[in-house]
Amino acid sequence: MLAQSRIEVDFIQGGAGKLFALHYAPESITDETECIVAAASFAEEMNRCRYMCTLFAQQVSQFNYGFLSVDTYGTGDSEGEFKDSNWEQGCQDLLAAITYAGTLGYQKISILGVRLGALQAVQIAGAIKCLQRLIFWQPVINGQAALTQFLRIRIAASMQRGEQQETVQDLENQINNGQHISVSGYDVGPDLFKGIKAAKFNSFVNSLVVPVGWFTVITSADRKTPRGDMMMIEKWRERGARIDHQEVIGPPFWLAHERTLVPELVEATVRYVTQSY
Repeated sequence: MLAQSRIEVDFIQGGAGKLFALHYAPESITDETECIVAAASFAEEMNRCRYMCTLFAQQVSQFNYGFLSVDTYGTGDSEGEFKDSNWEQGCQDLLAAITYAGTLGYQKISILGVRLGALQAVQIAGAIKCLQRLIFWQPVINGQAALTQFLRIRIAASMQRGEQQETVQDLENQINNGQHISVSGYDVGPDLFKGIKAAKFNSFVNSLVVPVGWFTVITSADRKTPRGDMMMIEKWRERGARIDHQEVIGPPFWLAHERTLVPELVEATVRYVTQSY
């Protein structure tokens, strides 16, 4: 019989300010109850992925799993401005979310890393004693690649307005000179930029000790998981990592301007979580 969940809202203390916490609580929390903590994506992708996370939270909580989403400093409904956010603070806020989950009674924690959030998840994984597993949705395995794609959004917008053409290197130079740059309304500062740029899965290839559920969304059956992702999976497996990689057919929900859902991804993830043990 499926359990009933309830939604609890709170503000918790992070390193730089108060953080908005949204908890999908299961019917009961025991020593065996697992809480899945979300590590969100970056900038507008975070907003585009929110409803997918909500769908997952609603479904997985029915199987007596908890789900906790905490907006890092400068994002969502937490204190601070986006321009003041940085990568290391985001990692610390994610750890604060996990500590908060402990105060709710959870003794087992997993992390759902969405896009760039997967990089934060692997970065902090070694600091979580009660970590059960990592779950990745379309993970970004190299922060530099994500930044280049992000900066190209600004370049394309400038070209459409007929403004003087910029290059990715021009924008990186501004950052390196201590300036902020604005992309689609997001004011990105040097600390955040440099932190993302330095983040890569390769840095943690020898430190992965928990199972991973890696989910790749492909647009059709004749498409394949990116070659770089498959190489990373094999590299981890060669070092003994247990990685369950699954492909799900659906639209790229993290890119769509309108609300786009991939219910098959939610269902596959719930199956992975509930049938792993």
